[in-house]
Amino acid sequence: MCTFKDERAVLVCDVAISHVRETVDAVFGNAVHYTMVEGQGTLVEVNPTVDTEQFQALTHTAIAAAQDMPLTLPDQEL
Repeated sequence: MCTFKDERAVLVCDVAISHVRETVDAVFGNAVHYTMVEGQGTLVEVNPTVDTEQFQALTHTAIAAAQDMPLTLPDQEL
């Protein structure tokens, strides 16, 4: 489960972190910070210079895209 902590931070589940990284890094670059939280996922935080509405929208879209992807086992094909 992914949880928005506040306007500049979201706890992202393992299933969605690669999508979130790709999306927010492309837009915000070095203004994004990642912290692993044992057993909970990755805390994604942005600097105060980042547009929080854009951050939230991009993150939400990336999370939704990741959750819509079918899961496959290593020996299965799509």
